[in-house]
Amino acid sequence: MLNCVIIIPTLNEEGKIGELIQSLKGDEYPNKEIIVVDGGSKDKTVEISKKNGAIVIIEQKGNKSSPALARNQGAMHAIENENAEVLCFIDGDLVLSPDFISHGMFHFNTNPKIAAVRTIADSIRDSLLMKSYSPIVDMTKLIKEDDDSPPPPAHFYRSEIFEQAGGFEPLGFREDWALHNKVREIAHKDGRKIVLEEKCSRYGKLDSVKDFYKQQEWYGRTFFPYAKHAGWEKGLKDLFVLMPIGYVINIIVSLGAFSITGKSIFLILGVPFGIKMIKIIYRSIKYQSAYVFPHFLLNSIGNYFFIKGMMKYIIGDNRLSRGDE
Repeated sequence: MLNCVIIIPTLNEEGKIGELIQSLKGDEYPNKEIIVVDGGSKDKTVEISKKNGAIVIIEQKGNKSSPALARNQGAMHAIENENAEVLCFIDGDLVLSPDFISHGMFHFNTNPKIAAVRTIADSIRDSLLMKSYSPIVDMTKLIKEDDDSPPPPAHFYRSEIFEQAGGFEPLGFREDWALHNKVREIAHKDGRKIVLEEKCSRYGKLDSVKDFYKQQEWYGRTFFPYAKHAGWEKGLKDLFVLMPIGYVINIIVSLGAFSITGKSIFLILGVPFGIKMIKIIYRSIKYQSAYVFPHFLLNSIGNYFFIKGMMKYIIGDNRLSRGDE
Protein backbone atom coordinates (compact mmCIF):
# COMPACT_ATOMS: atom_id res chain seq x y z
CA MET A 1 0.00 0.00 0.00
CA LEU A 2 1.27 3.44 -0.94
CA ASN A 3 2.48 5.85 1.72
CA CYS A 4 0.24 8.88 2.23
CA VAL A 5 1.39 12.00 4.05
CA ILE A 6 -1.26 14.47 5.20
CA ILE A 7 -0.17 18.12 5.26
CA ILE A 8 -2.06 20.66 7.37
CA PRO A 9 -1.09 24.37 7.36
CA THR A 10 -2.16 26.04 10.61
CA LEU A 11 -2.39 29.41 12.26
CA ASN A 12 -4.10 29.66 15.65
CA GLU A 13 -6.22 26.51 15.27
CA GLU A 14 -6.13 25.28 18.89
CA GLY A 15 -9.90 24.81 18.98
CA LYS A 16 -10.00 22.54 15.92
CA ILE A 17 -6.63 20.93 15.20
CA GLY A 18 -6.81 18.26 17.91
CA GLU A 19 -10.13 16.93 16.64
CA LEU A 20 -8.84 16.90 13.06
CA ILE A 21 -5.65 14.99 13.92
CA GLN A 22 -7.56 12.46 16.01
CA SER A 23 -9.98 11.80 13.16
CA LEU A 24 -7.01 11.16 10.86
CA LYS A 25 -5.34 8.93 13.46
CA GLY A 26 -8.55 6.93 13.72
CA ASP A 27 -8.57 6.23 10.00
CA GLU A 28 -7.81 2.56 9.35
CA TYR A 29 -5.38 3.29 6.51
CA PRO A 30 -2.02 2.02 7.85
CA ASN A 31 0.65 3.86 5.80
CA LYS A 32 0.12 7.47 6.73
CA GLU A 33 1.88 10.35 8.47
CA ILE A 34 0.51 13.71 9.57
CA ILE A 35 2.53 16.90 9.16
CA VAL A 36 1.39 20.20 10.65
CA VAL A 37 3.13 23.26 9.20
CA ASP A 38 2.53 26.10 11.61
CA GLY A 39 2.68 29.72 10.47
CA GLY A 40 3.46 31.24 13.86
CA SER A 41 0.45 30.44 16.04
CA LYS A 42 0.16 32.43 19.24
CA ASP A 43 -2.12 29.88 20.88
CA LYS A 44 -1.57 26.18 21.72
CA THR A 45 -1.83 24.84 18.16
CA VAL A 46 1.76 23.52 18.10
CA GLU A 47 1.50 21.98 21.57
CA ILE A 48 -1.81 20.26 20.77
CA SER A 49 -0.52 18.99 17.42
CA LYS A 50 2.55 17.42 19.00
CA LYS A 51 0.50 15.95 21.83
CA ASN A 52 -1.77 14.25 19.29
CA GLY A 53 1.15 12.68 17.44
CA ALA A 54 1.64 14.93 14.42
CA ILE A 55 5.01 15.95 13.02
CA VAL A 56 5.24 19.72 13.51
CA ILE A 57 7.25 22.00 11.23
CA ILE A 58 7.53 25.74 11.78
CA GLU A 59 6.95 27.58 8.52
CA GLN A 60 10.03 29.28 7.09
CA LYS A 61 8.44 32.54 6.04
CA GLY A 62 11.34 34.53 4.60
CA ASN A 63 10.02 37.65 2.90
CA LYS A 64 6.61 36.17 2.22
CA SER A 65 4.12 34.03 4.09
CA SER A 66 1.12 32.20 2.71
CA PRO A 67 -0.70 28.89 3.04
CA ALA A 68 0.85 27.90 -0.32
CA LEU A 69 4.40 28.19 0.99
CA ALA A 70 3.45 26.27 4.14
CA ARG A 71 1.93 23.45 2.07
CA ASN A 72 5.00 23.34 -0.19
CA GLN A 73 7.33 23.18 2.80
CA GLY A 74 5.34 20.32 4.25
CA ALA A 75 5.28 18.54 0.90
CA MET A 76 9.04 18.78 0.43
CA HIS A 77 9.62 17.43 3.95
CA ALA A 78 7.19 14.60 3.24
CA ILE A 79 8.83 13.62 -0.04
CA GLU A 80 12.41 13.90 1.23
CA ASN A 81 11.99 12.46 4.73
CA GLU A 82 8.76 10.47 4.89
CA ASN A 83 8.83 8.64 1.53
CA ALA A 84 5.54 10.25 0.54
CA GLU A 85 4.02 8.67 -2.54
CA VAL A 86 0.71 10.50 -2.19
CA LEU A 87 0.18 13.93 -0.65
CA CYS A 88 -3.09 14.91 0.99
CA PHE A 89 -3.61 18.60 1.73
CA ILE A 90 -6.18 19.50 4.37
CA ASP A 91 -7.05 22.86 5.93
CA GLY A 92 -6.78 23.03 9.69
CA ASP A 93 -10.39 24.07 10.32
CA LEU A 94 -12.07 21.08 8.66
CA VAL A 95 -13.93 18.04 9.95
CA LEU A 96 -13.62 14.92 7.78
CA SER A 97 -15.88 11.98 7.03
CA PRO A 98 -14.93 8.59 8.57
CA ASP A 99 -12.04 6.79 6.85
CA PHE A 100 -11.39 9.81 4.64
CA ILE A 101 -7.82 8.70 3.88
CA SER A 102 -8.76 5.06 3.25
CA HIS A 103 -11.39 5.96 0.68
CA GLY A 104 -9.11 8.42 -1.09
CA MET A 105 -6.11 6.11 -1.16
CA PHE A 106 -8.15 3.23 -2.59
CA HIS A 107 -7.89 4.79 -6.05
CA PHE A 108 -4.11 5.27 -5.94
CA ASN A 109 -3.55 1.71 -4.72
CA THR A 110 -5.74 0.12 -7.38
CA ASN A 111 -4.98 2.27 -10.42
CA PRO A 112 -1.49 3.63 -11.24
CA LYS A 113 -3.06 6.02 -13.75
CA ILE A 114 -4.71 8.07 -11.00
CA ALA A 115 -3.07 11.51 -10.72
CA ALA A 116 -5.39 13.05 -8.15
CA VAL A 117 -8.49 12.39 -6.11
CA ARG A 118 -11.05 15.11 -5.56
CA THR A 119 -13.36 15.23 -2.55
CA ILE A 120 -16.71 16.86 -1.86
CA ALA A 121 -18.06 19.44 0.56
CA ASP A 122 -20.69 18.24 3.02
CA SER A 123 -22.88 21.35 3.12
CA ILE A 124 -25.47 19.56 5.27
CA ARG A 125 -23.05 19.43 8.21
CA ASP A 126 -21.49 22.86 7.68
CA SER A 127 -21.78 25.38 10.46
CA LEU A 128 -24.69 27.83 10.30
CA LEU A 129 -22.33 30.52 9.04
CA MET A 130 -20.98 28.30 6.27
CA LYS A 131 -24.50 27.27 5.22
CA SER A 132 -25.60 30.89 5.08
CA TYR A 133 -22.56 31.90 3.01
CA SER A 134 -22.42 28.99 0.58
CA PRO A 135 -24.26 29.44 -2.73
CA ILE A 136 -27.68 27.79 -2.72
CA VAL A 137 -26.84 25.26 -5.42
CA ASP A 138 -26.09 21.56 -5.55
CA MET A 139 -22.29 21.84 -5.46
CA THR A 140 -21.87 18.05 -5.29
CA LYS A 141 -23.71 17.71 -8.60
CA LEU A 142 -21.59 20.50 -10.09
CA ILE A 143 -18.36 18.78 -9.03
CA LYS A 144 -19.53 15.43 -10.41
CA GLU A 145 -20.37 16.91 -13.79
CA ASP A 146 -17.48 19.33 -14.23
CA ASP A 147 -13.82 18.35 -14.02
CA ASP A 148 -13.03 22.08 -14.18
CA SER A 149 -14.99 22.82 -11.01
CA PRO A 150 -13.03 24.15 -8.03
CA PRO A 151 -11.46 21.64 -5.63
CA PRO A 152 -12.43 21.88 -1.98
CA PRO A 153 -9.67 22.49 0.60
CA ALA A 154 -9.00 18.77 1.02
CA HIS A 155 -7.50 16.85 -1.90
CA PHE A 156 -5.01 14.10 -2.83
CA TYR A 157 -2.16 14.32 -5.36
CA ARG A 158 0.36 11.72 -6.44
CA SER A 159 3.76 13.08 -5.34
CA GLU A 160 5.46 13.06 -8.73
CA ILE A 161 2.50 14.89 -10.28
CA PHE A 162 2.64 17.50 -7.52
CA GLU A 163 6.36 18.03 -8.14
CA GLN A 164 5.85 18.14 -11.90
CA ALA A 165 3.20 20.82 -11.42
CA GLY A 166 5.61 22.87 -9.33
CA GLY A 167 3.54 22.81 -6.16
CA PHE A 168 1.37 25.64 -4.90
CA GLU A 169 2.11 29.18 -6.00
CA PRO A 170 1.78 31.93 -3.35
CA LEU A 171 -1.12 33.70 -5.02
CA GLY A 172 -3.39 34.01 -2.01
CA PHE A 173 -6.73 33.90 -3.83
CA ARG A 174 -7.49 30.37 -5.09
CA GLU A 175 -4.03 28.87 -4.76
CA ASP A 176 -5.64 25.43 -4.77
CA TRP A 177 -7.50 26.19 -8.00
CA ALA A 178 -4.27 27.20 -9.72
CA LEU A 179 -2.56 23.95 -8.71
CA HIS A 180 -5.58 21.90 -9.72
CA ASN A 181 -5.55 23.51 -13.17
CA LYS A 182 -1.88 22.56 -13.67
CA VAL A 183 -2.42 19.02 -12.41
CA ARG A 184 -5.39 18.58 -14.71
CA GLU A 185 -3.36 19.70 -17.73
CA ILE A 186 -0.53 17.30 -16.85
CA ALA A 187 -2.95 14.44 -16.25
CA HIS A 188 -4.76 14.92 -19.54
CA LYS A 189 -1.48 15.18 -21.44
CA ASP A 190 -0.07 11.98 -19.87
CA GLY A 191 -3.27 9.97 -20.10
CA ARG A 192 -3.80 9.98 -16.33
CA LYS A 193 -7.07 10.40 -14.48
CA ILE A 194 -8.52 12.67 -11.82
CA VAL A 195 -11.39 11.01 -9.99
CA LEU A 196 -14.04 12.10 -7.51
CA GLU A 197 -14.49 10.06 -4.33
CA GLU A 198 -17.91 10.81 -2.88
CA LYS A 199 -17.11 8.98 0.37
CA CYS A 200 -14.44 11.61 1.05
CA SER A 201 -16.35 14.58 2.36
CA ARG A 202 -15.51 17.46 4.65
CA TYR A 203 -17.36 20.29 6.26
CA GLY A 204 -16.21 23.66 7.54
CA LYS A 205 -16.21 25.08 11.04
CA LEU A 206 -16.01 28.79 10.24
CA ASP A 207 -18.18 30.03 13.10
CA SER A 208 -16.96 33.60 13.58
CA VAL A 209 -18.47 36.38 11.48
CA LYS A 210 -15.32 38.40 12.10
CA ASP A 211 -13.19 35.58 10.65
CA PHE A 212 -15.54 35.32 7.68
CA TYR A 213 -15.19 38.99 6.74
CA LYS A 214 -11.45 38.89 7.37
CA GLN A 215 -11.34 35.99 4.91
CA GLN A 216 -13.33 37.96 2.32
CA GLU A 217 -10.97 40.92 2.57
CA TRP A 218 -8.01 38.57 2.10
CA TYR A 219 -9.66 37.08 -1.00
CA GLY A 220 -10.11 40.56 -2.43
CA ARG A 221 -6.54 41.61 -1.61
CA THR A 222 -5.09 38.56 -3.33
CA PHE A 223 -7.46 38.35 -6.33
CA PHE A 224 -5.25 40.40 -8.69
CA PRO A 225 -2.12 38.21 -8.28
CA TYR A 226 -4.25 35.15 -9.02
CA ALA A 227 -5.88 36.74 -12.08
CA LYS A 228 -2.48 37.82 -13.43
CA HIS A 229 -1.19 34.26 -12.98
CA ALA A 230 -4.21 32.42 -14.36
CA GLY A 231 -5.04 34.97 -17.05
CA TRP A 232 -7.79 37.56 -16.73
CA GLU A 233 -10.31 35.43 -18.61
CA LYS A 234 -9.78 32.54 -16.18
CA GLY A 235 -9.63 34.87 -13.18
CA LEU A 236 -12.94 36.53 -14.02
CA LYS A 237 -14.50 33.14 -14.74
CA ASP A 238 -13.50 31.92 -11.28
CA LEU A 239 -14.86 35.13 -9.78
CA PHE A 240 -18.20 34.32 -11.41
CA VAL A 241 -18.05 30.80 -9.94
CA LEU A 242 -17.53 32.29 -6.50
CA MET A 243 -20.21 34.95 -6.82
CA PRO A 244 -23.56 34.73 -8.64
CA ILE A 245 -24.04 37.29 -11.40
CA GLY A 246 -25.97 39.66 -9.14
CA TYR A 247 -23.01 39.90 -6.78
CA VAL A 248 -20.56 40.48 -9.61
CA ILE A 249 -22.75 43.30 -10.95
CA ASN A 250 -22.96 44.59 -7.39
CA ILE A 251 -19.16 44.75 -7.21
CA ILE A 252 -18.81 46.52 -10.57
CA VAL A 253 -21.50 49.10 -9.84
CA SER A 254 -20.28 49.62 -6.27
CA LEU A 255 -16.71 50.21 -7.43
CA GLY A 256 -17.92 52.68 -10.04
CA ALA A 257 -20.03 54.61 -7.55
CA PHE A 258 -17.21 54.61 -5.04
CA SER A 259 -14.66 55.87 -7.57
CA ILE A 260 -16.96 58.74 -8.59
CA THR A 261 -18.24 59.85 -5.20
CA GLY A 262 -15.59 58.61 -2.80
CA LYS A 263 -18.42 57.47 -0.50
CA SER A 264 -17.63 54.07 0.98
CA ILE A 265 -21.33 53.43 1.56
CA PHE A 266 -21.60 52.54 -2.13
CA LEU A 267 -19.25 49.64 -1.52
CA ILE A 268 -21.98 48.11 0.62
CA LEU A 269 -25.15 49.14 -1.18
CA GLY A 270 -24.54 48.74 -4.90
CA VAL A 271 -27.54 48.88 -7.22
CA PRO A 272 -29.00 45.54 -8.31
CA PHE A 273 -30.88 44.67 -5.11
CA GLY A 274 -33.99 44.05 -7.21
CA ILE A 275 -32.16 41.38 -9.20
CA LYS A 276 -30.93 39.79 -6.00
CA MET A 277 -34.35 39.79 -4.38
CA ILE A 278 -35.87 38.06 -7.42
CA LYS A 279 -33.14 35.41 -7.22
CA ILE A 280 -33.69 35.07 -3.48
CA ILE A 281 -37.43 34.47 -3.92
CA TYR A 282 -36.77 32.00 -6.74
CA ARG A 283 -34.19 30.06 -4.77
CA SER A 284 -36.35 30.06 -1.64
CA ILE A 285 -39.12 28.37 -3.59
CA LYS A 286 -36.89 26.00 -5.57
CA TYR A 287 -34.65 24.83 -2.74
CA GLN A 288 -37.01 25.46 0.19
CA SER A 289 -33.96 26.71 2.06
CA ALA A 290 -34.05 28.71 5.28
CA TYR A 291 -30.54 29.97 4.55
CA VAL A 292 -31.25 32.00 1.40
CA PHE A 293 -31.89 35.35 3.11
CA PRO A 294 -28.88 35.05 5.50
CA HIS A 295 -26.85 34.13 2.39
CA PHE A 296 -27.99 37.36 0.72
CA LEU A 297 -27.10 39.49 3.74
CA LEU A 298 -23.69 37.88 4.33
CA ASN A 299 -22.68 38.19 0.69
CA SER A 300 -23.93 41.76 0.36
CA ILE A 301 -21.79 42.86 3.29
CA GLY A 302 -19.04 40.43 2.23
CA ASN A 303 -18.84 42.32 -1.07
CA TYR A 304 -17.72 45.38 0.88
CA PHE A 305 -14.81 43.51 2.47
CA PHE A 306 -13.89 41.81 -0.82
CA ILE A 307 -13.75 45.19 -2.55
CA LYS A 308 -11.94 46.70 0.42
CA GLY A 309 -9.28 44.03 -0.06
CA MET A 310 -9.06 44.85 -3.76
CA MET A 311 -8.58 48.53 -2.96
CA LYS A 312 -5.88 47.68 -0.41
CA TYR A 313 -3.98 45.76 -3.10
CA ILE A 314 -4.29 48.66 -5.53
CA ILE A 315 -2.77 51.08 -3.02
CA GLY A 316 0.13 48.73 -2.34
CA ASP A 317 -0.95 46.26 0.36
CA ASN A 318 0.00 42.98 -1.35
CA ARG A 319 0.46 40.71 1.65
CA LEU A 320 -0.55 37.11 0.92
CA SER A 321 -0.94 35.89 4.48
CA ARG A 322 -4.07 36.36 6.55
CA GLY A 323 -1.83 36.12 9.59
CA ASP A 324 -0.18 39.45 8.73
CA GLU A 325 -3.30 41.45 9.60
